[in-house]
Amino acid sequence: MNFRNGIKGKSFFSFAALTVVLLNSGCGGSSSRAGSQPQSISVVLSTVSASVVPGGTTTVSATVSNDSMNAGVVWSCAPANTCGLFSPSSTASAVATTYTAPAVVPAGGQVTVTAKSITDPTKSASSAVVITDPASEVRFDVSPPPTINPSQTVSVSASVSDNTAGVTWSCSPAGTCGTFSPASTGNEVVTSYVAPSSAASGTSITIIATSVIDINKSASASALISVTASDAILSGQYAFFLTSPTGNRGTASFLGSINLSGDGTVAGGVADIISPGVLDLQDQILPTTANPQPNTSSYTVDSTGHGTMNVRTASGQQLAFSFAVTSPAHALLTEIDGNPGSGTLDLQQHPTGGFAASQLEGGFSFTMTGTAKANAATKVSYGGVFTADGVGSLNGGTLDINTATIMTTSPFSGSFSAPDSNGRGTLQLGGGRSFTYYVISSKALRLFEADNLNLMGGSAYAQGGSVIFLGDNYFYQHSGWSSPGRTTTAGEFFIVESENDISAGISDSTASGSPATPKTGVQVSGSYDSSSLNGTGSLTLVDAGGRSTFNLYVVDRNVNILDPNASPAGFFSGGGNALMLHTDASVNGTGAMIRNTEPGFPPFLGNNALQLTNPITSSTPTSELDLVGVVLSDNLAHLSGLVDYDQSDSSSPVAVLGASITGSFVEDTLNQGRATGSVTISTPSTAGAYPFIPPAGPSFIVAYYRINSSQVFVLQTDASASSSGLLFQQLLP
Repeated sequence: MNFRNGIKGKSFFSFAALTVVLLNSGCGGSSSRAGSQPQSISVVLSTVSASVVPGGTTTVSATVSNDSMNAGVVWSCAPANTCGLFSPSSTASAVATTYTAPAVVPAGGQVTVTAKSITDPTKSASSAVVITDPASEVRFDVSPPPTINPSQTVSVSASVSDNTAGVTWSCSPAGTCGTFSPASTGNEVVTSYVAPSSAASGTSITIIATSVIDINKSASASALISVTASDAILSGQYAFFLTSPTGNRGTASFLGSINLSGDGTVAGGVADIISPGVLDLQDQILPTTANPQPNTSSYTVDSTGHGTMNVRTASGQQLAFSFAVTSPAHALLTEIDGNPGSGTLDLQQHPTGGFAASQLEGGFSFTMTGTAKANAATKVSYGGVFTADGVGSLNGGTLDINTATIMTTSPFSGSFSAPDSNGRGTLQLGGGRSFTYYVISSKALRLFEADNLNLMGGSAYAQGGSVIFLGDNYFYQHSGWSSPGRTTTAGEFFIVESENDISAGISDSTASGSPATPKTGVQVSGSYDSSSLNGTGSLTLVDAGGRSTFNLYVVDRNVNILDPNASPAGFFSGGGNALMLHTDASVNGTGAMIRNTEPGFPPFLGNNALQLTNPITSSTPTSELDLVGVVLSDNLAHLSGLVDYDQSDSSSPVAVLGASITGSFVEDTLNQGRATGSVTISTPSTAGAYPFIPPAGPSFIVAYYRINSSQVFVLQTDASASSSGLLFQQLLP
């Protein structure tokens, strides 16, 4: 029986023609004489198109054939008392009655309408009729993640508007797509979906929630069976960049390029360490040899995307790292050899034939942080712009310097050298200032200062013709040095198009100390100016970090600042991003603003890479803990997994590996994109293990800012410490 949606209150339904034919029996049993055989009575319902909405009306008639009494039919329906009514309740043959559907959808979502012969009540015709509101729809409350590992269990739930009967669960391709427990649920009730163990990597699975009442209404979502990670997921040349604001090297930057072979071996590379404690420039990374660990370079990646890497250099450095892969082109990286720091590993892109000067063409914006070389206690931050010609010249440059909260601005022009086989080259800014760069792509560079003036590290991103335009919702994070110590602030705000005032914002901040100084749920206000023509602007924010002023440096709206190799499609396209430099006297540091085009706070999905830094500036000497690992979300409100962390305190020289972590989050319904929750990191029972939040214990409170569907700012918001970092969804092929 076919149904088509109609207008509520005027909908129609379709009755398939159903004929019931019985023979009247005469005297003398079943035999009869020719010419006196009794006529058969039949009842046929009229065929009318469309369905019936709750409380809606339509007309229906029945034709009775061979009714010698012309008595017609009597109308009824089931289930009794909940199926509706007829006016009139009986009609002559072919005369219509008006059927009124029940005001509430009955159990099962359908009724049975019956026309019964009055002359012979054993003769009737019936048809099932669906009672459904055309406005009803099925939607996912908890969607499946875009990627699922073989045999992985994930939680999903769905709802049907305008009824409470819920949904039934299915998937395709049928028979090989996995299982559900239970197979049907009420609205917003979770079921557990188990992915097939034998599905090949790259297999597409469609998960379907179908209305119990109306099987014509459903919602579906596709998921990709993810590859099980291994050493092969990292293959090629990768630029690494780590910073350590309070480590035992001092405020440090660690940059370089490493060639990973896809089989756990290292083919070579180069590293630069820039810090008051160690200055090790252009140190060659030695390739893998037959020597036992840790006396050679190598790496390993387990099935979850968690990995470790050992690096041996020509100068005798033995470096160790833990990392969490987010894609074949990106990983969150932490050093775990007693000199912890946090950063990234990014696949280096180059044209056919190798790295080239042509990759440096167009406008670039940059920020950098570090210390004065003459006095490591003097904190320094840079921001600026320049234009490269793709051959060897720099022009239109501006360098803004915040030295211990004192601002200076200098224009510059200069030159640059073409990148070598490691993607490494130099930028000569004039005035005796020189930077070394590593190419990630023509859209992103990693930088450090390579002269005798300051010890600085940072990044440059292509401007791409974008301009400072802030008409939309933005997430931001800025950090630096203030009087209490290391300070980090994260938040979001909204700017109405064509206006310069910031509105509808929320923020959280934490400053290290003993105790730490958190401020939570503080409203954001401020203003901005974008009158400059060189891709720069200014911003004033009043938020949880206090009153701050910034210079802004535009970034190509199609560049993902947090993962330069990520596709710009979806949430990055049509955006507007900027780097931030503090210009006030309260904080010396940098930050980033990223436009958000995905309102709300969707659940964390699948496996996620987590990275946290806990800068401890209340002890003497200062120390730092850095953490990285892989956590699994149940798609609702819980995280769990394993993490590694290391402390630069000399009393704890051994990294803690495989610590258990759990977490929770609850959406802030008043502020889209923000959530609050907690994180618990249990200290392993192994000898020498120590807590990530010493001495307060394993649990702390956090705020999450959902930048987009796969990237989140994380900020601690209690007084036990001042941790901050990132949570990235893994998108493995």
